[in-house]
Amino acid sequence: MLLASNLTIYHFVRLESGWDLGDEIVISFEIDLGDLEASAKVDGHGQAKILSDDELARLFEEGFQTWRDRTLFGICMFTGCRISEALQLKAEMVRGNFITFTRETRKGKSGTQQVEVVLALRSLLDDWQRSGEMPTSGYLFKSRPDSKQPFLSRMQAHDVLKAACDRIGIEGVSTHSFRRTYITKLRAKGYSPAQIQRRTGHKRRENLMHYFDQV
Repeated sequence: MLLASNLTIYHFVRLESGWDLGDEIVISFEIDLGDLEASAKVDGHGQAKILSDDELARLFEEGFQTWRDRTLFGICMFTGCRISEALQLKAEMVRGNFITFTRETRKGKSGTQQVEVVLALRSLLDDWQRSGEMPTSGYLFKSRPDSKQPFLSRMQAHDVLKAACDRIGIEGVSTHSFRRTYITKLRAKGYSPAQIQRRTGHKRRENLMHYFDQV
């Protein structure tokens, strides 16, 4: 059942006789800072679209076709990170209840940051791991063997997202939509710019306030 603010997915369980449908899991797209104190685009122009809960549910349920893709954009959605930061994550950076974005992966090399893995993101990570396709070491989002870069490029991530959006008929979405949606949801919940800035990693407060002016 598809809910406006939730995504219903199922765990698949490996049995001796093969695969079977396991427990139903409902992922909520409610955004929060957790325990840590830490306008549509047309042909690449304009502001990245802010996604509604219904659009998010359709995108993750029907648009993305692999657990890798759901997890990639889930990381962007539930941590507010930039797509370039998510693409450079290594398996070793996802441990327990935290994702560690190192200084090397952060825009502007602003320093290492740990972000809590919320329940919805944990469900995506667990399902990707159960599929047997999640890397256990090195880059999580590996590029093709013949690529010069060891992880997926931003253009490749864009192509994955565009295909998913085309599949369900959503326009104006870019890889930055998830970060913008994350910030918008936190603002709507009443978090202060200082609290949001600690999570998003903006070096300048005015750059974060620019997001607020766009809403």
